[in-house]
Amino acid sequence: MNFVFKVMMFFAAIHLSSWVQAEEQLNEPDCVPEGKVLLPASNLWTSTLGLIEQVKDQDIVLLGEHHDNVEHHRWQLQMITGLHVLKPDLVLGFEMFPRQVQPVLDRWVAGELTEEEFLKQVKWAEYWNFDAALYLPLFHYARMNKVPMYALNVNRTLIHKVGAGGWDSVPVAEREGISKPAPVGEDYKKMLASVFMSHGTAHNAGAGVDDQLGSVLGNPAFGRFAESQSVWDRAMAEGIVTGRQQHHGAMMVAIMGSGHMMYHFGVPEQLKALGEGEPVALIPWDTEFDCSYIDKKFADAVIGLRISRSSQKNEQQERPRLGVYLEKGETGVVIKRVVPGSLAEQNSLKEADVIVEMASRSVTEVEQVVDSVKSMQLGTWLPMKIKRGKDQVLDIVVKFPNK
Repeated sequence: MNFVFKVMMFFAAIHLSSWVQAEEQLNEPDCVPEGKVLLPASNLWTSTLGLIEQVKDQDIVLLGEHHDNVEHHRWQLQMITGLHVLKPDLVLGFEMFPRQVQPVLDRWVAGELTEEEFLKQVKWAEYWNFDAALYLPLFHYARMNKVPMYALNVNRTLIHKVGAGGWDSVPVAEREGISKPAPVGEDYKKMLASVFMSHGTAHNAGAGVDDQLGSVLGNPAFGRFAESQSVWDRAMAEGIVTGRQQHHGAMMVAIMGSGHMMYHFGVPEQLKALGEGEPVALIPWDTEFDCSYIDKKFADAVIGLRISRSSQKNEQQERPRLGVYLEKGETGVVIKRVVPGSLAEQNSLKEADVIVEMASRSVTEVEQVVDSVKSMQLGTWLPMKIKRGKDQVLDIVVKFPNK
């Protein structure tokens, strides 16, 4: 699953609170100001240091994030550092890595890889496709302090297969060792229904909210979609359990998108089904979000942070962006998604196109595409050779704007 989709989950949950059984809404007019921590269950305030003290004896702590908010990752590092002082046997789990790269994480923590080697071997540009600089302080902290790192995710191919045909259609050998997920709870289904509709999936658009919801929930395609999300959550829950078991019940601090833990849906539900106790779900907040939907069940703590988007910084620095999500293919690099309004869309690039050449050089790895785009200057031209379908080969020249 790509980053955009996970962000959509986050915003969908915010605007869909009327579909989630919520208790009395909080009345704090400023919601969660920067530098303050709200404890929704009691409607009390604390600080990050107070929060660290409060959760230090928990078995599993989930740290949420809006992936491109720099401040969220700084807060995560603060939490990890504080907890590690109090819990020396702490281990870390990351949504950002599929479990197949676990040996690479082990070598990184052991000090056997350079930063460049590490990012290349975990195929960062292919699996996460996000600015590694946001996460590298966390990775370096683990390496410097010999804190074990665990890959919690699975290959996107598995999620796609479940979304296309359901869990039972996937051969056991292709399930990456994941056990069958617990069924998705009704309230979580309602939250996922908003994401399903936001993808433009056909539903009764002219009907009221309740009718639209009923239409989506009864759609077999939505059933497979919800099941694919449960596989994603199950994989991370099992990765958390494995990390704790291999380190004799150590505290697991897991880094993942907030959409996997809001209202204790997703990963917390799967952990419960696995026989684990209730994890602590901590969600960082942006002051631009609509806080009227925070209720007593939203999270164990909501942390007020400033808005500092990596994507906005990139725009301010006027870095060229093509606007595609990529995956390695058999004959080149496959475009998995084209961002609406992007240069890729403007130049007629399409989903499932295969990039085989850039600037007259053969392309076989996602990193090659990323590096080629990064090397471009504003106002310059980038020739590309694209394979579309079985027989069509296109020469496309993308001009990056002057500003």
